[in-house]
This record gives sequence, C-alpha cells and structure tokens, in this order.
Amino acid sequence: MSSVNSNLIEVLNNIAFWINRLGPIIILVLGTIGNFFNIIIFTRRSLRKNSCSLYFLAGSIVNFVVMYVALLTRYLATSWNIDPSATNPIWCKIRYLLIYPALSLALWFIVLACLDRYFSSSHQVHLRQLSTLSVARKLIILITIVMFLLNIHVIVFAQTTIISGIAICTILPDEYLVFFNIFVPIISCLLPLILMSIFGILTIVNVRAIHRRRNIQDNSTTRGHLHSNDRQLIVMLLCQVTIATIIVAPWALINMFSAIGITVLKYQFSSTGSTIYDFCFNVSRMMYYMNPVLGFYIYTLSGPRFRNELKNLFSQTNRRNIIHPTRLQLRQTNETLNYAFRAH
Repeated sequence: MSSVNSNLIEVLNNIAFWINRLGPIIILVLGTIGNFFNIIIFTRRSLRKNSCSLYFLAGSIVNFVVMYVALLTRYLATSWNIDPSATNPIWCKIRYLLIYPALSLALWFIVLACLDRYFSSSHQVHLRQLSTLSVARKLIILITIVMFLLNIHVIVFAQTTIISGIAICTILPDEYLVFFNIFVPIISCLLPLILMSIFGILTIVNVRAIHRRRNIQDNSTTRGHLHSNDRQLIVMLLCQVTIATIIVAPWALINMFSAIGITVLKYQFSSTGSTIYDFCFNVSRMMYYMNPVLGFYIYTLSGPRFRNELKNLFSQTNRRNIIHPTRLQLRQTNETLNYAFRAH
C-alpha cells in the first residue's frame, strides 16, 4: 500500500471517528432546541388552526422519537458501549419497532404537508375542502398506523446476539437483512421524497395558475383564494422538501448499494475503497439524522410569519419576566408598609 493511500485511510478514519463522536451531540442539542420551539410556535393561536401547521407539529413531535430513541441510543452504544438492547431481547425488538416507523414518519408528515398545500392551492373546490384540520388529524393517525404495520415484521428478526465476543442488538439473518436494507430506504426515504417532490411541483403549478387568473380577472374570489399564511407555508415547505432530498437521498442510495452490491453481488473493496465506503456511509447516515433538526431553522429563515411568531413568543416571555418580579416587589413593599403601619 502506498504512503498516499495510507495517509488517506488515516485521515478518513479520523474524520469518521469525530463525525460519529461529535455529530450526534450537535444534532441532539440543535434538534431539541429547534423542535421544542416548533411545537410552541405551531400550537399558537394564529397557526394551530391551519392544517399544514398540524403536519409540521406532528413532524416535530416524531422528531424527538428519532433523536432520542434512534440517534441517542445508537450513539451511546457505538461511542460509549452503553446498550441495554444488546442484553435485553424485548427492548431490542421494541427499539427497532420504534426507530423505523419514526424515521419513516419524519418524511411522510412532510409528504402530507405537501399534499395539503396542493389541496389548498387547487382551483377545484372539492380538493380545497380536503385542506382542513379534521382531514389532517385523520391522515396523521392513518399514516402512523400504516407505518407501524409496514415495519412490524422487524419484531421477528431483531435479535440480540454475540459477534466477536460483543453482545449487540441487530437484524438477522442475512437474507432478511438484504430485504431490510432495500425495504427501509424505499419506504422511509425514496418513496416519500418522490411523492413530496411531485406534490411540491403540483403546488407550484397551482400557485402559478392562481397568479395567471388574477391577471385575467380581478375579483374578490380569486384575490382571496390563497392567503398570506398559506403562501408562506408553501415557501417553507418547498425549502424543506429541497433540503430533505439533498440530505436524505445519499443514505438511501448507499444502503441499497450495500444490500445489492455488497451482500448479493459480493462486490469486494480494496482496503482504500473500503475506507472510502465506510466514510461515505458514516457521512450519509449523519446527514440523514440531520433531517429532524433542520425544520426549525428552515422555517425561521424562509417564513416571515414564523419569525414574527417567534419574536412575539420571546417578547411575551420578556414581558412576563419584567412584570412578575415588579408585581412581587410591589406586593412585598405593601406588606412591609402594612406591617410598619400596624406596628405603630
């Protein structure tokens, strides 16, 4: 092996080590803060009555499951050898059953939000009538049940085992692992990415059609068809779809290559090629786990209404912090004066 290849392997291994060691911590901190504020903002009076906001809210809640059940447990197991699922078969199965539906729902709720924006921007009345809170609640419950049912087979094949003297919780046997590494990327990544892209494009077509109709006829019905909140939610959603596609697609593709190219076709890497593959896998996996983090920051940058709600939240908090101590001081002063008056 040449010295150049040796140096490359060493550099990539060091980068991968620090990505796996520091990446989850950064994701957990930023994701916890962002999703916490998402839940607060999307439950405020001005946004909670919007069906698209309900999908964003559901996505923010499921993101906590992704971060603390999927990412945190994996980080503790790989970096600190803390893995209760490695010795507890029941928790091993439950952990897998929670992880993969949650990973799927994080993207499928974006699909539902895209579908909702397509409905709300349609010129057909019967489609616009589907953009309601009642429909959103039903679809959220339905897609959650479907994702759990689609992934329920993992209970059978998630097992605790010992490999090289180390107890781990993993997927067995290899034949099922091939299916699993194809099934999960398709259901959890590629299919929702394709659908959200389709509905995103259709929404853009609808919005352009609205603008064309405005130019042709200027009546109150057309003018009020798409409100400011709806337009801003569409922009926020399209930004999220674009970024989600960029950061999720590599993980799906590399997993499918692992299942087909390595496991089925028995493709053999050189030592340098194996290091490059492992590095790409680690980077793509960390990018995939960034998806639950970025929503808040995307909404803040692309949604003026979301920023205003965030500013209002902080200003109200500051007012409470100022008013409450002042009231307490006045109450204490009155009590002191009353006591002094009674004493005299």
